[in-house]
Amino acid sequence: MTKRESKNKFLSGNWYPVEETSTTELKISGELPRELSGLFLRNGPNPKEPINHENYHPFFGDGMIHGIRVEDGKALWYKNKFVTSPFGFGPNTHVLKHGEKIYALVEGGVSPVIMDSEMNFLEEEPFPAADNKRFTAHPKIDSDTGEMHAVSYDFGEYVNGLGQVHYVTIDSNGKLIKDQIIETPSRPMVHDCAITKNYVLIFDLPVTFNLGRRDDDNNPIGGDYPVVWNDKHTSRVGLQNKKTDEIIWIEVNPGFLFHIVNSYEDDNGQVVLDFCRYERLFDFDNPLPMGQKPFLTRWILDPKTKTCSEEMLDDRPMEFSRVHPDFDGKQHRFGYLLNDGRLNNYFKHDFEKSETIAHDFGESCQAAEPVFIPRKNAKSEDDGFVVGFVYDKTTDLSDFVVLDAQNFSDAPLARVTLPQRVPFGFHGSWINLD
Repeated sequence: MTKRESKNKFLSGNWYPVEETSTTELKISGELPRELSGLFLRNGPNPKEPINHENYHPFFGDGMIHGIRVEDGKALWYKNKFVTSPFGFGPNTHVLKHGEKIYALVEGGVSPVIMDSEMNFLEEEPFPAADNKRFTAHPKIDSDTGEMHAVSYDFGEYVNGLGQVHYVTIDSNGKLIKDQIIETPSRPMVHDCAITKNYVLIFDLPVTFNLGRRDDDNNPIGGDYPVVWNDKHTSRVGLQNKKTDEIIWIEVNPGFLFHIVNSYEDDNGQVVLDFCRYERLFDFDNPLPMGQKPFLTRWILDPKTKTCSEEMLDDRPMEFSRVHPDFDGKQHRFGYLLNDGRLNNYFKHDFEKSETIAHDFGESCQAAEPVFIPRKNAKSEDDGFVVGFVYDKTTDLSDFVVLDAQNFSDAPLARVTLPQRVPFGFHGSWINLD
């Protein structure tokens, strides 16, 4: 086999890691919108050699952030760097800005890492008042209060038999103001959370902690991630009141989610949740995050009757859902997603009209997560741009691609060709710097 071939799917082709590099010589096709002034960052696993191909799992790959700096219609630089952490493991899942700080993030009990706008990783301690720095890959930021809400679990606690997750709130200055323990006896994997005006949603779903995929010497077998589908687990969602800390548990159909689009409260006080739903995942003989396909789904949770209704919104598999960043917890009309499988379509779903528009990158291209950037002085929710990294198999390079969100199916406004490919990975953000 060649270096980029492997029996491990997550080490083959464009999953294979790359070296660190940087350049200020970038080719632009089309025109970058001049109002875009900032930094696009994307985090993902990039394991360092030597790699154990048999037992490698992408959730444990060394974190690497790819970044491109854009200003006044120009692409100033591209860099990619391993995430270095003074606290141990370099987070490999997400990167976002809150307040004046940029955080590299991962779940499972690992501390975030603070970085600057030149992609230098700092020794600075996140959330300095917090006794424990555990966090999540998917916090939600309330644009009205500036608070960042998170639901985190800690493998260290799970190993010690503690069935609990933590509801954490960080104020707009980066200070911890709440760390509340919520009892979850089955020790679930909680990858995402959601907020509304009054609630934080706790997803207690049937993918739960399990160390069963081990040999007699307690070594992982076949790329183990220590969670397993649990048929005995009762699936439920907790509506945690942000003010009173009262929690209402509502049973839901068995299933799993990695990512939500958004959630909000309707005029009747019901909680609407749009997300990518898996029927089943992480069976004992398949520790990798693959198998079943995710479909765009809506749950309506009624805190009065403690019931949940379910509706599939599109019959095409899709994942890596995003929404306008200021609409977390508020009623949204649009969501942006990536087709699951070929990875060559972005989808824009209109929840008001129940319509989905596609942007097709072509058979030779494979895209990463779409990120929406609102235009300055936007006149509507979708007045802005959708950006992401797109890998071209014919050139073996990646482009930074900019779409007009209101003319979604049209040719890209701009493509910036990078000096190397960006391996498939996880999540990223646009960081405004003007």
